[in-house]
Amino acid sequence: MAQTDFKSTATGGDDRFKLADLPQTRSQATSSIGRLVDATDQNYRNWAGLGQSIQNSRRDALLLDLDQRAKAHAKKSPRDTLEDLADLGFSWRSVAAVLGVSVPAVNKWRRGEGISGENRLKIAKLRAMVDILEVCFIKEPVSWLEMPIQERVALSRMDLLVGGRYDLVIELARSETGSVGATAEDVLNEFNPRWRTELVDDHFETFIDADGDVGIRPRGQ
Repeated sequence: MAQTDFKSTATGGDDRFKLADLPQTRSQATSSIGRLVDATDQNYRNWAGLGQSIQNSRRDALLLDLDQRAKAHAKKSPRDTLEDLADLGFSWRSVAAVLGVSVPAVNKWRRGEGISGENRLKIAKLRAMVDILEVCFIKEPVSWLEMPIQERVALSRMDLLVGGRYDLVIELARSETGSVGATAEDVLNEFNPRWRTELVDDHFETFIDADGDVGIRPRGQ
């Protein structure tokens, strides 16, 4: 038995008249939206991963610059480099804290006594850090390092150096002088995710504002 072409019958065989496609069922529409959500979610993850990769590469480059400068300073005698740091305004206590040694150990090196290669490089690295701050147009870098990272937060840039986070200090320096860098809050979150409860001055408290953001205000307000 011959099959009837219902489409041709319905349109009289004229292609100018075509039946409209049947609308999607609810399940088909839901499936299409689900695929769209999955695709956009995957794209977001891809871009987020790419952004993090770029950020990591950029930070690696900043640290490579610091290392190269440190190697150049390491060619000088540690005694001379320590005197440079003193002339720049570093206290011996601050130098000792950043290097992770005692003040008597620093005084011994100032007298020209023996020093390990590791500590020699640490001294050179601190001096190189000053070079980078000066490149970022930061005047009187030592007082800048002693400033709190954020008002009413008990953490200074010098504390970051003591913690070995030269990278975060460079990020702050670049950010505060108009270059691409991390914000103060970004740095605090990376250095200590619990900073709002552990480092905020006792006279102040954290709170959630109307927009759902975390803020700091005088206690009792």
